[in-house]
Amino acid sequence: MVELEEITKDYSIGGRPFRVLKGITLQVNAGEMVAVMGASGSGKSTLLHIIGLLDQPSSGVYRLEGREVHRLSRKERAYVRNQKIGFVFQQFNLLPRATVLQNVELPLLYAGVPATRRRERAFFLLERMGLKDFAHHRPVQLSGGQQQRVAIARALVNQPVLLLADEPTGQLDSRTGLEVMALFQELHQEMGVTIILVTHDQTISRFCQRIVYLQDGLIRGEGKVTEPRRAKEELAATQRSGEE
Repeated sequence: MVELEEITKDYSIGGRPFRVLKGITLQVNAGEMVAVMGASGSGKSTLLHIIGLLDQPSSGVYRLEGREVHRLSRKERAYVRNQKIGFVFQQFNLLPRATVLQNVELPLLYAGVPATRRRERAFFLLERMGLKDFAHHRPVQLSGGQQQRVAIARALVNQPVLLLADEPTGQLDSRTGLEVMALFQELHQEMGVTIILVTHDQTISRFCQRIVYLQDGLIRGEGKVTEPRRAKEELAATQRSGEE
């Protein structure tokens, strides 16, 4: 699904070059759920933005489903970003004046999908997220966990092959974070979507199948998780504990 070879990324700070990524080589297979961990400033978000075609590397080769991304035109990159990749951000990035339904429909609108099909697909995902009754609410009327589920629905509305999540539980309390991770695991198991999740939280990373450790713009290690934690089971245990 994702192949990165010696990816670097340079920025200019105060007129001086600064290298954020220093030669990243990484493969993510179709159907994997991978966590990218590292401290603030390690290059996690920059790496995710390059994988998601929101930014371009300074050097190196990036292949998505076997296609060399640097060979794509701007129009082709925009098409791939809209059709192949879904994004979930820490800050939700919902349009405050639009309804929940309109927020979820947005990628379909950009893709030129007719209004009737847009609404059907958006309602289907909102029902899947347990939010159908909130379709005509504004984001500000929802809790943080509900807003993140809206963001996940929006990310999935074009049926992407790759879902990218940047600190998706960072703004949530522990219980709501468990709910979001349970949802990610369900989507991964039921839909087979490939998920790359950036986090600084070791407990969140243990819900994934593999962990990649970033430090100072380099991969310092990686490993498989023998028995990933099951968020749904932990959520149920938390609920039982609260009832007692």
